[in-house]
Amino acid sequence: MSTTTQSPSAEPTITQRDMLGAMEVLATTEPEPSVLLILTDEELMGLDGASALELLGSPYLDQEVVDRTSSAAAALRSLTARGLVRPGGESVEDEGELVSGPGDAPRRAMQLDRRLAGVVTLRRIPDAMVTTSRTLNGGSTTLAHYLFPRGGVLEEYVSIDGFHHFSVPELETVPDRIRRFVDPFEAAGEDGDPETVTAAEVTRSIDVDDARAVSVLTAVAEGAGRQATLIATSDRVRVLDHGPLGEETSPHDELQISDVSSQSLLGVIDVLIPRPADVEDEATPGS
Repeated sequence: MSTTTQSPSAEPTITQRDMLGAMEVLATTEPEPSVLLILTDEELMGLDGASALELLGSPYLDQEVVDRTSSAAAALRSLTARGLVRPGGESVEDEGELVSGPGDAPRRAMQLDRRLAGVVTLRRIPDAMVTTSRTLNGGSTTLAHYLFPRGGVLEEYVSIDGFHHFSVPELETVPDRIRRFVDPFEAAGEDGDPETVTAAEVTRSIDVDDARAVSVLTAVAEGAGRQATLIATSDRVRVLDHGPLGEETSPHDELQISDVSSQSLLGVIDVLIPRPADVEDEATPGS
């Protein structure tokens, strides 16, 4: 696994050993999984560069008082002390052939613990992805699901203080995990008739003062995606459908908003989650 900063457009360097670690991680799936691994903002930056934090954010490193570069270097040293990162040399495992990316796999300066290498690799190569950013009075957190063929899922929960919790749930449980995340107080009541509002009227359709959790769910697959906002108040949950991503909007565009029951909320989330098609490529995680 590369330990140098890569630009967002750079093709990641992935070896056969990385892919084996990724498949081993996905094989640990459970209906109610325990936390497989916890990494900090600075550890992820030290392992995979600043671009590894661009999508889900870095709450700790984003603080003005924190020196990002020094923090990442110290975190990498800490990972080495814990045996999760080893200096390259004769004692490391064979990386195998390059699967993708530039470089020379056998000459890596450092080698990651195989489970850690698997997690870092899975973050780089999802076939589809769902991110749910939630804002509460205490701050913002993010729940992300990296999706792969044959039901492979890596979940990443980013806490308000910059800890990234990784687990491997079953695909069938993901909609309910997101439902519980966006409706943490079980406020969903009864279904309501959909209302048509313009983008300019959205704030008038939401009781902002009573909003206890506001979440934005974004689902992306094969360059396309959809987005929805979910608002949980003291006595109901409302869903605002923004439609396909990438389309230009104006204040006069019409959107659909509606109250949803807990079961209907689950159904909305389930529809939004993309399901990568199964493939026969043996190098694909989850195959």
